[in-house]
Amino acid sequence: MKKNYKDIFMLVIVGVSLFSGSLHAQFLGGSRVKDDESGPKGRFLLYGSFNYSKTNTPSSSSSSLGTNGNAGIPIGLGYFINNNDLIGINYAFARNAIDEQTTYKQNETGIWYSPSVNLGKHFVLAGQIEAHYVWGQKLSSVSANEDHFNGYRLRAYPLIIVLLGGGWALSFKFAELSMLQTKLRNEGWTKNYVGGMGGATFGGGVSKSFDFRKKNKNNDH
Repeated sequence: MKKNYKDIFMLVIVGVSLFSGSLHAQFLGGSRVKDDESGPKGRFLLYGSFNYSKTNTPSSSSSSLGTNGNAGIPIGLGYFINNNDLIGINYAFARNAIDEQTTYKQNETGIWYSPSVNLGKHFVLAGQIEAHYVWGQKLSSVSANEDHFNGYRLRAYPLIIVLLGGGWALSFKFAELSMLQTKLRNEGWTKNYVGGMGGATFGGGVSKSFDFRKKNKNNDH
């Protein structure tokens, strides 16, 4: 248990260091919108991705459905607490099936925090830190029954965001540092670590911000 706390502490420290707004502005030439300037403060943001794939062969078929493989990219709802930073909640799921029989299901939900800096007029560099509770089922390797598992995921990653106008944006995740720990009933913890750039750490999604405040011509960006 002490080692688990140590892993959590180290991941949080690294994530905060990587994605602090001051580091972005100092080393990457970005700029944060001042509180007294026009910006997205007070807006809500909805974002995410969705994937479906199916493979048919003469003898069998397989399919996957979800926000991303292994519930990697969530659907999220966020709120701009100022012109640069968001807080919010996430949900992600993944389902794999062979011959229409589900072999694996995973769900995640949790909270997230995302600071950002502007890189010119149409680009934003952001970081995201997430803490998720994980649960699901997978087909047992020794019987026809499903084994239930639960656990948690801690993750930090950078994003390049392309502003499209009208509150729409495209987001691209190009690196990741994460830890996923799950536990089957009557078994020990299984730990999965991810760290690096490209390949399995790459992902994309779309987002839309909503402004329920009084309309202001300078707020639409």
